[in-house]
Amino acid sequence: MVGFVQVFALLQATALALECHPQGPILPRPRNLTRSASFQAALANLTRTLDAAVTGEIRAGWDIRNVSLSIGLVSLDQNDASMPAWEYHHLASGNVNGTKVLDRHSQYLIGSISKVVSDAVLLRSGVNIDDPITKHIPSLNNASSLISWDNITLRALASQLSGIPPNYGFSEYYYLKEYFEYLGFPHLNDSSFAECGIIGLNGGCSREQFLRGMHEVYPVAPPTSRPVYSNIAFTLLMYAVQSVTGKTYTQLVHDLISVPFNMSSTLPSPGNDSLAVIPPVANSWGSNYADNAPGGGLVSTLSDLSSFLHAILDRTLLPTGAAGVREWLQPRSFAGSQYSFVGMPWEIYRPPPELLFPGYNGTSGENGHSVTVVAKDGAAYGYRARIAVVDEYGVGIVVLTAGDPNAMTSVYDAVLSTLVSAVDRVAGEEAEAQYVGRFVGQSEGVRVNATMELDGTSLKLNSLYRNGTDMLLALKEVWKVTLAMFLPSLENTGRFRLYPAEIEKMVELEGRKVVEEDWRMWWDVELEIDTDLPGKGLSGSDCLSWSFADWIYYGGELMDRVVFVKDVGTGEVLGVDVPFLRTGLMGKLGRNEERMETREL
Repeated sequence: MVGFVQVFALLQATALALECHPQGPILPRPRNLTRSASFQAALANLTRTLDAAVTGEIRAGWDIRNVSLSIGLVSLDQNDASMPAWEYHHLASGNVNGTKVLDRHSQYLIGSISKVVSDAVLLRSGVNIDDPITKHIPSLNNASSLISWDNITLRALASQLSGIPPNYGFSEYYYLKEYFEYLGFPHLNDSSFAECGIIGLNGGCSREQFLRGMHEVYPVAPPTSRPVYSNIAFTLLMYAVQSVTGKTYTQLVHDLISVPFNMSSTLPSPGNDSLAVIPPVANSWGSNYADNAPGGGLVSTLSDLSSFLHAILDRTLLPTGAAGVREWLQPRSFAGSQYSFVGMPWEIYRPPPELLFPGYNGTSGENGHSVTVVAKDGAAYGYRARIAVVDEYGVGIVVLTAGDPNAMTSVYDAVLSTLVSAVDRVAGEEAEAQYVGRFVGQSEGVRVNATMELDGTSLKLNSLYRNGTDMLLALKEVWKVTLAMFLPSLENTGRFRLYPAEIEKMVELEGRKVVEEDWRMWWDVELEIDTDLPGKGLSGSDCLSWSFADWIYYGGELMDRVVFVKDVGTGEVLGVDVPFLRTGLMGKLGRNEERMETREL
């Protein structure tokens, strides 16, 4: 009970955060995104804007003669997993090598997006991700090593939390040695450098040389203390999987990713020159990344990455199904910013809502909200790429560029800002049509009714009556008498917002198959304490309302659960049930019925 008291002591101290809601969808994911007129209009406008950028009509922010790009929007309702719901391609006028026809099957180097594929290989391989790396590579367990390898798990390596360096050998600029000496650095003999992997001095590392080198590298941070970007972590990770499966990395990608998800062009470099997007600038197309491929050496296409993201969105990518994919998309660590987090190996970003939603009202939290973007950036010489999953909307983004690295950032930002506001608008349109309205029923001869409205951003339970009694007022009284010792003042509370719980059950109702869709009531607690003590308002940005969930029951039914009943095929909302009031199904009234009901009242 102590923890609960502490939580509510914080709540008493000041008002809750201006934006405070359950993590996940604010409204149900759009079912008919690709058929939405408003969404298609937004995409058409984005296409025109990109056309204006690549033709020089507006400032692009990069050298349009030397940048080729492919962009795709992935949606749950697209007809074919490998065919994005929307795509855009531009072949730079300066391109002379590689493909002459740029489309979704054209190949790009994807850099560190390879790490996401490697993590997917790990998660699909059946290898225990909580094994220490030394279980699979015992030679790392060396008394002379500066790193405590026994304390580093495969999960830590896959999540950028191992604390080991980014590279081995690659970070040495031996070919600039004389310039370093000119700048005042001391002269070094060649014996001072690593025995392999030094560009301009020696060849790439064999597995044995690489593992010997791991005894000499310095740790950057203690394991799991903070994220440290590491390419070599993924070399070690795949060595471990190879030791269990007996397959090479190329075979693992082919068997676990390319074949099951129709991603035939996703493979370690080098790719197919005739399909390649080769920029007219210095680039690494055609390079053999050897054992460095798991961290950044894959080739892929828009079509393949569309299939990959679609398999994430529809929860089929991992053998553990929906639960495994949801866990995979969760953050693993902070990343030094209030907006940035690190996943496995995702780069997770929650941009300020005002950057995504025109007209966002930060005071009320309406007309916009925080959106979690689970992304991974990739870079190779001459190439930048990014994939992103916006899971709460059921959409993904792929941006592949060849040429000026600045192009990726500005293009991606344009796509993300357009996409989020447009999809959010469609979600609101569908919710308005299906969930908003008046619901009426009879429960053991007692009349029950409720109204729902779309309040700025989320669904709001506007009224709830049983036998003429205002049950929302009754709920406030219940909370007062049950939680008075923790919440002495509830005078400022008001809105009863509803959020989808992402829990569904298929049942039969009067011979008809329906879906029971759980929603949870989120109490907007607004507490302000009149105090002269310093720090007033400090806890106001700490969202703790999640601790209210499932707290009070009435006769075995929790008092924050509301159930919408929907047709299985069409998704049409047939009615709503409030189980703790034993309302049974309250049917949704049509517009004419609503007007008649209003006149009767």
